[in-house]
Amino acid sequence: MVALMVAGVQTAWSQGFRVYQSDGTELQFSLSTDSIVFDNGLDGDEVFGPFTPVNMCIAKTWYKSKTETVTFKSDGTTDYVKDAIFKFFPYQGNLVIYSTGGVPLTYIRVLDVTAEKMVVKPLGSNIISVWATTPQPNFVREIQLSDETLTMKSNDTKSLTVTVLPVDADNPEVSWESSNEEVAVVSMSGKVIANAEGICTITCRATDGSWVKAECSVRVRKADTMEYVDLGLPSGTLWATCNVGAEKPEDYGDYFAWGETAGYNSGKTNFSWSTYKYCKGSNSTMTKYCTNSSYGIVDNKTELEPEDDAATVNWGSGWQMPSLEQCEELINSSYTTMTWTTENGVYGRKITSKSNGNTIFFPAAGFRYDAIIYYSGSYGLIWSRSLSSLNTDYASYYILFDSRDISTSYANRFEGHSVRPVVKQ
Repeated sequence: MVALMVAGVQTAWSQGFRVYQSDGTELQFSLSTDSIVFDNGLDGDEVFGPFTPVNMCIAKTWYKSKTETVTFKSDGTTDYVKDAIFKFFPYQGNLVIYSTGGVPLTYIRVLDVTAEKMVVKPLGSNIISVWATTPQPNFVREIQLSDETLTMKSNDTKSLTVTVLPVDADNPEVSWESSNEEVAVVSMSGKVIANAEGICTITCRATDGSWVKAECSVRVRKADTMEYVDLGLPSGTLWATCNVGAEKPEDYGDYFAWGETAGYNSGKTNFSWSTYKYCKGSNSTMTKYCTNSSYGIVDNKTELEPEDDAATVNWGSGWQMPSLEQCEELINSSYTTMTWTTENGVYGRKITSKSNGNTIFFPAAGFRYDAIIYYSGSYGLIWSRSLSSLNTDYASYYILFDSRDISTSYANRFEGHSVRPVVKQ
């Protein structure tokens, strides 16, 4: 006795399933486009079907866009590629286009198929397309948010600005939702209200059936968290009490390549020239922040713009990464004393103001190179927002410290370093 639910079998095939007899024995089966054949090994084959052939949902003309169509005919031929034929494998969810010689030319992953709509993507790609039996509307292809990450305090509000592309999309309306409304809620206009400490994701979705979305990661901190300290420095610079991505001064926080605003905690797992945002794979192919034509496209920008400043993007417009001058002022022995110590068991440098006795702590978070973290617990490296004047082909200034010394130096832009914000003046 075999129990089988045949309703919705087309979508089940693309996902894969198993069938068992009443005694728990798994049945062997084979699939065609309109039936399922079971072999229990005893009484011969048992055929379930025929069902509505999935190929009949595909064998028609589909509108890929307003200007492009593709026809799959019931005899297996298609105009997708000249003189080609197609086969649909429902148990895999793949539509394969073959040349007349039988060579696979194109693999298309079918995510969903009905008599009116087919949702597909090329195999190995994340680009999703909707094909329809009637001329398609101009679907949304991309959604951009003004912020990919936000750090907020309880009761803070922040409005996310959305850009829908193309600008002439037939239905540019979007919806909003929060993954955890106890942490933060979002209105239908994109206004985020922080409720309680924690992390959640704000998702903005197209409502035209295109499956397009954009997300913003929101971290809410306690409202009474001390965010900066006044060290009585001549410039009046106020330094943050912890690194970007950290909850406490001794937390390592996140790691960022210079000029990138999404760090290791946001999914960047490899820090190298091949993954660096502002070059084409090497230190001689810079596309931004370059002052020498031997190393890329010259724009003579020597300081990070706000949209490339990890402190500004992650903490808001009131913050920025320190300049080289602010870094040098902080570690100037005329204004501060610096000691190697531990904070709650974490090694780092404690910097104490000579004028008012206030302190900040820099944890020795190490740095990320390729997919590895180096020297955590032994070295600390804090990016500045200033491009190196000595090696503009690849380097940017930063604070470097260990148990012996603290100084400013320069390093490869692609490396993952800590970011300690200052209040924007």
